[in-house]
Amino acid sequence: MIWVTPDQILTAAGARIPASAADTEWAAACAAAVNEGFDFRLTGALYAGTPAELTWAARSAGVEAYKRREATFGLTGFVDLQGAAIRVARDYIEAQAPIIARYATFGLA
Repeated sequence: MIWVTPDQILTAAGARIPASAADTEWAAACAAAVNEGFDFRLTGALYAGTPAELTWAARSAGVEAYKRREATFGLTGFVDLQGAAIRVARDYIEAQAPIIARYATFGLA
């Protein structure tokens, strides 16, 4: 299923439009990865239509994946209240896990 498109990622990430070929290619790779990740995590889930919450979550995950290449050594360039550098998550879908869990049922037969 198509949860997010490369154009949606580019727009949400604030990329210059029209985007360069490299940015478009990167956004396409990010969209494909997010779409496959959401499909995998939602395998067997029952829901009607395409929930807006999941579409929003996919777009957020796509932007996080897209922005990763700007995070030198995994650092976002921001610090938390204690002054510690904030790192990107290892799994760009991890922040969306609670939203996905509302729709996916794990461990039930």
